[in-house]
Amino acid sequence: MSFQYLNGRLHCDGVDLQTVADEYSTPSYVYSESILRRNAQVLKDCFIDRGFKVSYAMKANSNPQILKLFRTYGLGVDIVSAGEFKLAQKVGFRGSEINFAGVGKTLTELDMALESEIDYFNVESRFELDILETRAAVFDKKAPVLLRLNPDIDPQTHPHISTGLKQNKFGMGPDKVHHILTHPQDYPHIKFDGIHCHIGSQIIRPDPFFDLISYLQSFTSNLASAGAEINQVDLGGGFGVNYQNPFEDILKTTPYLESFADAANEKLSQYQLHIQPGRVLVANSAILLARVLGTKENGGNHFIVIDGATTDLIRPALYGAYHAIYPHIQKEGSRLFDVVGPVCESSDALAKQRELPELETDDLLTIASAGAYASSMGSTYNMRPLSPEVLVTREGKSKLIRQRQSFEQMTALYL
Repeated sequence: MSFQYLNGRLHCDGVDLQTVADEYSTPSYVYSESILRRNAQVLKDCFIDRGFKVSYAMKANSNPQILKLFRTYGLGVDIVSAGEFKLAQKVGFRGSEINFAGVGKTLTELDMALESEIDYFNVESRFELDILETRAAVFDKKAPVLLRLNPDIDPQTHPHISTGLKQNKFGMGPDKVHHILTHPQDYPHIKFDGIHCHIGSQIIRPDPFFDLISYLQSFTSNLASAGAEINQVDLGGGFGVNYQNPFEDILKTTPYLESFADAANEKLSQYQLHIQPGRVLVANSAILLARVLGTKENGGNHFIVIDGATTDLIRPALYGAYHAIYPHIQKEGSRLFDVVGPVCESSDALAKQRELPELETDDLLTIASAGAYASSMGSTYNMRPLSPEVLVTREGKSKLIRQRQSFEQMTALYL
């Protein structure tokens, strides 16, 4: 286990988190290289070795060192903006290793991707298809496209991260996708390679994924009967993680990965299959290390005030998300606390009504599952600098992979 108590003190791969706090200050994100590699290896074994193309959804965490690590396991990247596209190229991903998703792409983004000859565009609307046709004509190219199909399948997850229902903004309904793919002559500069689905994120139960496979088997069969020729089927991502037990192994949380891959290969064997995992690769690889500023009581309510905040981890405020919290030093006794940050918002709470021991000023707390949608969604609200990211290597050494933002860097854009 990468994060564990040794002699009553929480360590990451043998490194006492106190030494990390002393060297890099707090709040800081602390990653385990061992977990990152374990997760990447599982995805390689379950999917790449079964013929899938696997593209990491880099919106979950876009640290360049993590991107480089994943590329060594054969992963490509799934990007949703020009910034992500440029970063992918900067760290060495070729155009053929990049697919471009997102519900709204600008002309600049489309042109950049066309020039770089990316693997494919995930197109989510008729208006985007029309614009891409126009731009591809300018470049005298045929743009490779997977149409994003909205299958109206309930992913059984939080409404804010559900993407495959008809009330969600993502994708197109089956009638539209069917019509476009059976009339490819309407778009002479588009190469319709296949269809893409992504029904949501943080999906723990396997049922929605198997429902999706069955749906796509039926849908592609109807397409073939109508004369449409496609070569690729993209099943998206969404594999969940265990936020309640954040140090559980990936295969214990998602034991269905191999059976999912086998079922997809069995029912969709004639197609090149794709997936885009994000959270499952990085979420439980990291903790947010924070320092206690003090404790207080208001009318019987007890608070632990820390130097970490929603600017470092917005998920609890945004989704009501649960993140496990551990004191750095194991202590006896406990009471119910709200763990809150210093940001001037009532929603600046990392946890509510948690059983924790009595802590004192300068004690350390760790907030688990901070590897996904934490640093990548960080902000400088209240003029708080972006926090550093520290990687603990397999050799038990810590190294800085993103420095703490300085005041000068925060204010450099102001005129």
